[in-house]
Formats: sequence, structure tokens, C-alpha cells
Amino acid sequence: MKILFYDADGTVLTKNKIYESTYEAFRLLKANGILTVLSTGRSLPSIKSTALEDLGLSNCITAAGGCIIIDNQIVSHDYLTEEQRDEITDYFDQYHVPYNIECNDGLYTRIGEKERQLRRMPITLEEAGSLAEVKRNKDRRNHFLKQLKEVESFKSMHVNKIHWYEDKRMYDDGIITKTVEDIQEHFSSRYNVNPLSYNGNRGGGEINDKAITKKKGVDMMMKHFHIDPDDAYAIGDGYNDLQMLENVKHSIAMGNAPEDVKKVCSYVTDAIDEDGFYNAMKHYHLI
Repeated sequence: MKILFYDADGTVLTKNKIYESTYEAFRLLKANGILTVLSTGRSLPSIKSTALEDLGLSNCITAAGGCIIIDNQIVSHDYLTEEQRDEITDYFDQYHVPYNIECNDGLYTRIGEKERQLRRMPITLEEAGSLAEVKRNKDRRNHFLKQLKEVESFKSMHVNKIHWYEDKRMYDDGIITKTVEDIQEHFSSRYNVNPLSYNGNRGGGEINDKAITKKKGVDMMMKHFHIDPDDAYAIGDGYNDLQMLENVKHSIAMGNAPEDVKKVCSYVTDAIDEDGFYNAMKHYHLI
């Protein structure tokens, strides 16, 4: 049996949609008996009720390795400790960096922060720039608000990871108080600090425990399904994909991936909007 680990955003999903060529690739992968495993930085609430569910999610690596699902059952779940959670959130609070914490039952932010987070999804024509973008942002807001909960305290919460935003619209006077580089310098000796790779200057990143990576999920899946190392494939575009890509025989970078990701891969396909996923599957004769 062959297995394919695939990332979500920037690999099969863009602007919360999946291209028709990608759907066709998954149809053919299934017909050819290829085991497909979603391997994403997203936590469970950010996966549910999205187009990702159309791909079949009985086997998943979520929260960048923090939660692993095999045959529809959670088999492993790692959290930040309370001390880790508080260290990160206290830092962000001190510098007014917008963030949310990701748990399996939802996304959380402090009371009063919801409106600030919605600034990245403007719904006025002047801010959005087009009617199509207004509609897209209304849909995004609706999905986001179903997940997001405002709370006074994060105490006793089981946190998968923390997501912060680097988007000028979310900062007072449009001044970003801490850049990705600042946050990496402050935390990377103790945590995984992965900037987003698919969202340009309106990005940010995610932080989780240094021991938690997608590699852990890859190893568990390979062992559970008795996969020969020569039969393992992975495709991604982001920094949190590196340890997944570096630990399979056949590693594929999307054309839209940063150079740091491309250089560790055995093959670079086209960008997501150029049928990159489909073309990679054809290249390896998986479809």
C-alpha cells in the first residue's frame, strides 16, 4: 500500500476552496488504492464544515502533529502546558499582538478581541475592494464566528497551539508591534515557531511545543498501516511541513512554497492555482 500525506492551506485548499483538478486527483487516488492522510496545522474546529471534509478525513494529522486521528479515532493528543500557554499569551498581551488559541472544541480569544480579529475580513466595499471579496469575507466571518469563543481566562484549557496574526489592519494605527522575526527570536529556542507561507504580508504564524511536529503523525501512520518507507509520499508548501517532508522517501513542494521548503524536497510541482497537486500525482504515477 502507498500512502500520501498532504497539507491543507496552500496545497489543496486556497481561499477556503478546492480546485476541480484536485478533487479529480483525489478521486483517482482513491480508485488506485492510495491511502491519503490530511496533515495540517489546522486544529479540528478549523477543518470541520470546510471543503476539506469532501476529501475524506478518517485519517488525519491535525494541529501540526498535536492531534492524530486514525480510523476516525483520536489516538494521540498533546497539549501546551499551562506554563507554556501563559508564557506565550502573556508576551502577546504585553505587546498587543492579536492571537487566538486553538483547542479541539473551538478557537478562543480574550473578551473584547473578537472585533479586532474580524478586521482581517472586511465587509465594506471600500475596504474589501470588490463585491466578490465582500461576499467571500462574509462567508469567512460566518465560519470563523461559529468556531470563535471569547473568554476571560484560558485557565484549564487544553491548547493545541497558538496562532498569531501579522496584519496591519488588526493593529492600532496600523503599526505591527512584533514581527515574525521578533517572535521567532524570542521563542524559537523553546518552541516551534512557524510563519505562514501562503498569506503574504497578511500572515502571522503558529507556536506549539518543540516536541510536537507532523513527523510524529507520519511515524504513527506508517507504523499503524505497515507502510514500507519506499511507499510514502508527502506534499506541502509551508514551514510546518518541513519535518513531514524531510521524513518520507518522496517529498513534493508546491510551486508556491518558499525556497526553504523547496530545497528539502525531491520534486517541486506547480503552484496551487496551476493544478500543482494534480500534476504532482501524475508525475509520481499515483494517478
